[in-house]
Amino acid sequence: MKTKLDIISGFLGAGKTTLIQKLISEKLFEERLAIIENEFGEIGIDGSLLRRSGIEIKEINSGCICCTLVGDFERAIEAIISTYHPDRLIIEPSGVGKLSDVIKACESTSIKALVDINMIITVVDILKYKAYIKNFGAFFENQISHAKTIILSRTQKAEALKIALTVADIQKRNAKASIITTPWEVLDASLILSVAEEDALLSLENQLKAAHLQTVTTIQVEGHYHNHSADAVFDVWSMETPKTYEKNAIEQILKTLDQETKYGQILRGKGILQTHSKEWIQFNYVPNETGIQDAQPDYTGRLCIIGKSLNPEELDKLFSINA
Repeated sequence: MKTKLDIISGFLGAGKTTLIQKLISEKLFEERLAIIENEFGEIGIDGSLLRRSGIEIKEINSGCICCTLVGDFERAIEAIISTYHPDRLIIEPSGVGKLSDVIKACESTSIKALVDINMIITVVDILKYKAYIKNFGAFFENQISHAKTIILSRTQKAEALKIALTVADIQKRNAKASIITTPWEVLDASLILSVAEEDALLSLENQLKAAHLQTVTTIQVEGHYHNHSADAVFDVWSMETPKTYEKNAIEQILKTLDQETKYGQILRGKGILQTHSKEWIQFNYVPNETGIQDAQPDYTGRLCIIGKSLNPEELDKLFSINA
């Protein structure tokens, strides 16, 4: 029996890793599970957070699954399946990747021999939707239009009218996807999975119908026009550091990112750092929203900032890298 392959995508800071953690802790822990993390930048952070669950994690950094790393991606899948024989393999692509290209990579002959594509989910931050559509349409819209299930994050912070208008706009871009609008904190993981996997079954039915009709109908397959490069659009500043920090100092740094423009247009920030008291903390940052929590010790402190027109020198100063 082939391994189920799930793709859980979403733009920077939408909440992909948080959703995966929820699905694992509430339901998917019952299965033999593996995850491939594809982060934009040289330093992977989310993989460390997911690894606490005891799940086998393979990290692919410094590139895009569907571009320069397609060979690494295929080898990673082959190695994971031959070694661990998972029931389910979750792919978490880079937040600045095109979902259509990730799907295309997963449909290669060598991968299709090992897996069945199951869920294709895109997580959309409702609070950032309008701004991201305006500023990053090529990447953001692609993730929406190719999803089978769209899960809106942070709807507990949005008014009913905003949710309705966002859903209406999403439906113009993808009329077939199921859209989950209830805050996932109050939803059972089994319900989320049933919605997303039902979409997968419907997709399979449609493929079977298409195959049946192919004897009398000419079907034109869309070509793979690879005309993007995340490196050409987004910047990444990442550091490994043994420095220790006060928790309130990190809180102030993240507030400064909201208040100052000299660091560039910050879209996403995350890090794992040691405090002066030898404890470890993990932070997540998207504009106007910050989360800091306790973390397990890591091999060293790590920082990653993603955005446009970043100023590395000012970021070095802000985090006191050379002090």
